[in-house]
This record gives sequence, structure tokens and C-alpha cells, in this order.
Amino acid sequence: MADAQPAVAPRTLTEHEAYAIAADRVVRETADLTSKVGKLETEVADLKAKLDVSETAVASEKAARETAEKALTDFKSETEQAREVAARRGEREKKVREVAKHMKDDWFSEERIGRWAAMEDTQFTEYVAEIAALGGSTAPAAASAPRETAMAGAAVKPAGTDSGFGPMAQMFGARRGVTVNGQ
Repeated sequence: MADAQPAVAPRTLTEHEAYAIAADRVVRETADLTSKVGKLETEVADLKAKLDVSETAVASEKAARETAEKALTDFKSETEQAREVAARRGEREKKVREVAKHMKDDWFSEERIGRWAAMEDTQFTEYVAEIAALGGSTAPAAASAPRETAMAGAAVKPAGTDSGFGPMAQMFGARRGVTVNGQ
């Protein structure tokens, strides 16, 4: 057996050598593990930062989605409301024309008809009742002519005074040292 290698005699280490070898391995392994821990801590910090950015993006997208959903809901309700107003428009114009036959056609403007269509049912009913109560009377009530106008130059004197001014005006004028018509 020429291939056989000579047996190596076991080496015996002193206690000091054994502790030195163990300490050297501990230092090398500690340095290696400290390096790996540092790299992992850096990766964890990077991943946490990416997570924060992702969470912010998710919150932003969620807010944008809620805003879009609200806008869609508002648009749908506005469209439905406009559809209802358009449906009531002709009917309400017809009712007002029946009640207000005394009004000229130019009074029935598009803007006014639009207001009638947008009114709540109870509000419109009250409006039609008010127009009907007028009974076709569009002329203002006849007012009595004033006894005298300011342009005529003659003052109407209150009862009990010669100055043409009431007792309160004379009293306030006297307090301020103002005389009224020489009094």
C-alpha cells in the first residue's frame, strides 16, 4: 500500500493556545456577523422607507378614489335632479299659465320657468295659490294723493302748533340751541 498517507499524530494544544484560537474565531465570526447585521439593518431601514412611501401612495389613492366616488355620486344626483326639473318644467309652466292668464307672454321667461321647475312641490303649490289669490289683478292698489307735496312749498302744520313743526322737533331744536321759525 504505497498509497497510504502517513498518519498525522494528533497535536495537543496548551490551554492558552486553545483559548487564543477560540478567541480568534469568536472575533472573526463576530465581525462577520456584525457586518451582516449592519447590512440587514440597512435593508430593513430601506424597506421601511419603501413601505412608508407605499402606504402614503395607498392613502393618496384611497383619498382620490373617495373624491372621485363622491364626485360621481354628486354628478348622478345632479343629473337626476336636472332630469326631474326638466320633467316638471312643462307641467308647471302650464299650471302657471292657467292661473296667470292675465300676464303677457314675455312674463313667462325661460329663467322664471326654470325657477318654477326647481321649486319644491309645496313651495310651488303655495306660489300658484298666491298668483291665483291675486285674481288677475296686476295693477297696484290706488293710493290716495298726498294732501300737499314738498314741491308746493306750503307746509302742513300739526295741530296745536303755529310753527309747522311738531312739539318734539321744537324741543330737540331748543336743546341744540336751534330756533324753528323764530321760536
